[in-house]
Amino acid sequence: MRSRRFAFGILGAALIAGCTGSFTYNHLDWLIPWFVDGYVDLTREQRKVLEGQLEPLLQWHRAEELVEYIAILDRIERQTARPVTAATVEGWIDEITSAVERTEQVMLSLALDFGATMSDDQMAEFIANLWQRQREYEKEFLGRSETQYRRESYENLVDFLQRFVGRLDRNQKERLRAAVDGLSRFDEAWLDERALWLRTLEPLLQREPGWAKAVQAAYSARKTTRTPKYKAYLAHNLDVINHAVADILNQLDARQRKRLANELEDLRRRLQKLADKPQQARAPAPAGSVTRCLANQVVVKANGLQVGIDRDMLVDAMDVLDGSSIRRNRQEPIHVG
Repeated sequence: MRSRRFAFGILGAALIAGCTGSFTYNHLDWLIPWFVDGYVDLTREQRKVLEGQLEPLLQWHRAEELVEYIAILDRIERQTARPVTAATVEGWIDEITSAVERTEQVMLSLALDFGATMSDDQMAEFIANLWQRQREYEKEFLGRSETQYRRESYENLVDFLQRFVGRLDRNQKERLRAAVDGLSRFDEAWLDERALWLRTLEPLLQREPGWAKAVQAAYSARKTTRTPKYKAYLAHNLDVINHAVADILNQLDARQRKRLANELEDLRRRLQKLADKPQQARAPAPAGSVTRCLANQVVVKANGLQVGIDRDMLVDAMDVLDGSSIRRNRQEPIHVG
């Protein structure tokens, strides 16, 4: 039922930099059922059914979508070779959003088909866990001071940009600090909108006749039914961040530009390697051990390699487009809207 999170999980796995990116993408057929299992306990048979349903979707994604991601990177590389505007950055976000939505459309049908196989007790467990996550978010995010909010927002922006361009200089950091000072605090608006969506979704998940079409319609209408406060804060924060990112990119020195070019090329090579790899009938789970390390994290040990995978990073990564920036270990739905 978490189709939108699945959609961005696939995109995120394809774009993750570092040595774990290919590992994560190649094992989505067992990682996604694991994510689902964090919200509702699946039987062995249900896991097999879900894995079988995922197989054609992942084949389609590898064959058709990865080349689209490479095209996005190519456009970003061309456009960063000349002065960048806030509209340019906005265009990148729109392209990524479109990529997510294409996968989302396919995943939603799969999620609804699978949801029809769940028992009433499983569906009740799923709904209860959604609300539990809401309460956890409210406790964590609303309990922060204004100073803490601004500091974390600033650190996240710096970390994100430095991942691609290397160390920022003093003037660049000051530009980001000024941007953060101009943000509207978004966590309350995000949480209110999320609660509104859960209240809309919950009665539909009682699975009365026509429930699947009703969920699809509600999901399609979600962007237009969001609260005015959410929409206003989203537009404002995106505008602030887009201008700041454009300014930083235009201020890059030769070393930073070389780092950016290398990072984009590295991502392109990884995506091309994934796209060129022959698709197996099903990617086998890696030989080794899988150990849950926290409520939302797993450590996989295989072939002498230890990989930490965060459930929030992939399952809730869609919240990036709802108003967040990836923190060091989990999602924070506040920064850009």
